[in-house]
Amino acid sequence: MGGQTTGSGGRTAGSGGQTTGSGGVSGTGGNSIGMGGASTVGTSGSGGASGAGVTINGKFVPKEKAVVLIHFGHSNMRGQASTPTSLTPYFYNTEDGLWSYKGSFALAKEPTAPEGTITLAGPGMAMLHSARGAVASTSDVQFISIGYGQGSATTVDYQKSGTYYPIFMGWAGRIKGNVTFGAIVIMLGITDGEHLAANLVPGFPTRVAQIVSDIRSDLGEPNLPVLFCDYEQSATGTLAPTGTVGLLMVPLIKQLPSLISNLVLVPTDGIEMQDNHHFDMQGHKDWAARVISLMQSNSWFPWK
Repeated sequence: MGGQTTGSGGRTAGSGGQTTGSGGVSGTGGNSIGMGGASTVGTSGSGGASGAGVTINGKFVPKEKAVVLIHFGHSNMRGQASTPTSLTPYFYNTEDGLWSYKGSFALAKEPTAPEGTITLAGPGMAMLHSARGAVASTSDVQFISIGYGQGSATTVDYQKSGTYYPIFMGWAGRIKGNVTFGAIVIMLGITDGEHLAANLVPGFPTRVAQIVSDIRSDLGEPNLPVLFCDYEQSATGTLAPTGTVGLLMVPLIKQLPSLISNLVLVPTDGIEMQDNHHFDMQGHKDWAARVISLMQSNSWFPWK
């Protein structure tokens, strides 16, 4: 994973700059996602044991201080939250040192995992805020979101041979080798039970394991931590844990930690909902805090 290196300098500001270059992500099977390595790699940048890094808003950031969270999933990851409005600034105001990367760097704000023109809030910005809050106020570590969300999407859609994997992994491939990938954060499960044919549902754990394996292989990060959203405990109706969908998916999700190394389930108990299964802003904020807390307690968060 890499750790933080010490040094001077503050957080960077601005709207970022695009990275381009040749090369690509390796992997077996599925769609080709080779998107190139950042032309901003250098051996003369300040700080950083590796000498590699990226340029954000005209400033070289060593690989060890450019920390990426890859996050993807269904509509809860895309975001459906618009309340409470008191939290709107938390999700939509930009902050120095929190970035989104989709082929170029931009100061992050919701939606961080957008679907079409939907601009509602998901967990991406809350995860960046929580990560930033876990380091010293003087830290120059830059936290970067690579996010993708799609309403009703399932593990079938996120397979390497599917529709969405090449999108977010294409972005990740552009800066592979020049950043530190901190974790994979996934919100999937409820949609498999709701939208897939009955004969496909039991394959959920195996599909998740393959998706994680492909990401780790393509990034060259065999031990990259995975924070997987537990089943939405406050969901209601057929989506409730005791509803028809919940009864299918809860035991399948519970299999994941024993099937996939360095994977933990992020609890959803007490998370505030906006409707029958989507988190509201407070819910996303609280859930994101649990993501970072679990990274810390599992020694997956070395940055200070």
